[in-house]
Amino acid sequence: MHSIIEVKDKKGWKLFHRVPHIVFKDDPKWVCPLESDVETVFNPEKNKALQQGEAACFVLLNGSGKPAGRIAAFINHEHNKALPYPVGGIGFFDCIDNKEYAFALFEKAENWLRDKGAKAVDGPINFGDREKFWGLLVKGFFPPLYQENYNPEYYQHFFEAGGFIPFEQVLTFRGETSNIPMDRFNKLMDMLGRRYNIRNEHLQLNKLEKFAEDFCEVYNAAFKQYEHFKPVFPAEVIKTIEEAKSIIDPKIIVMTYFNERPAGFCLTIPDINQLIKPAKGKLNWRTLPLVLWRKWTVKSLNAKGIAFGVHPDFRTKGIAGIVLGYMSRDENRNKYPVMYFTTVRGHNTEAVSVYLKMGVEIDRLHLAYRKPLAEGVEITPHEFIELPSHLQ
Repeated sequence: MHSIIEVKDKKGWKLFHRVPHIVFKDDPKWVCPLESDVETVFNPEKNKALQQGEAACFVLLNGSGKPAGRIAAFINHEHNKALPYPVGGIGFFDCIDNKEYAFALFEKAENWLRDKGAKAVDGPINFGDREKFWGLLVKGFFPPLYQENYNPEYYQHFFEAGGFIPFEQVLTFRGETSNIPMDRFNKLMDMLGRRYNIRNEHLQLNKLEKFAEDFCEVYNAAFKQYEHFKPVFPAEVIKTIEEAKSIIDPKIIVMTYFNERPAGFCLTIPDINQLIKPAKGKLNWRTLPLVLWRKWTVKSLNAKGIAFGVHPDFRTKGIAGIVLGYMSRDENRNKYPVMYFTTVRGHNTEAVSVYLKMGVEIDRLHLAYRKPLAEGVEITPHEFIELPSHLQ
């Protein structure tokens, strides 16, 4: 017989974090997410979604009292006011290859969400930022990027046998920076530069407040029509960048201006999963020196794009190409030989089209699922694109 406990204290968190080490013990590709990143999602002081909703984490123990599975459930009551019906979420699901255990975890999370008023559930997703921990990996089982969901292939059967319906595609594009068509972007910049006042800037930390204001102006205008949209504010952006100073590279965080108005941005970070794998999820006095040594000695890193957007007022002005072209300029191409553009939704046809023109290709696919929790709830998935032959 198994049992399921709710995480309430340090002992519970220890069990929660132990589960993936059991699931992935024989998988050399796996990189353990930083435990601090996971716990931040459920910290009301660091995740404002908890000010508008609630969350719970659960661990399944087998008959011997050993951890064998985990799951989190969460719901944003304020966000649900704008939806046709209340939707909850599940995430951070991990389980050994045991269907009974997986279904028990799903049932526990779903019942918790029903008690909170949810009529449907999305998963596996994150409680908050959509550019991290989002979707189930179903194609392209490569080593995970920083804050990217990675899972065994059998998880897909668990979700689909459990009644979850594929709801949206979450694409990751990969490209060798040497293959990015810079001549085309430079010609575009020259042509538009003769007609308009266009300029590019990378992040300057001494002008962080201005960057944060401009970023919010573009981001909120660009994404307000999407279902999971929540507006961002300058103070949040400033706090996030200041907290991430140790890992960001300002030269790959760029903003493009059209007639001095912020028109488009690309936020890219070094993929530190290449550095933190030996830490096994823990950054402390024992592991940090090794991580820093790897950072000092590594000659190049992959780059991970976490956000890209163009203000609706400038979507016919070629801004997307200019933003990405500037981000891929020579000084960045030499330092980051491979660039990934992540969490691009398949139904965001504009972004997909722009990326494909850059000489990059879809490298892996995550699926976010939705499941009805009440009778009469109809699930209408987003439009899916046809995948390239190597992912079919």
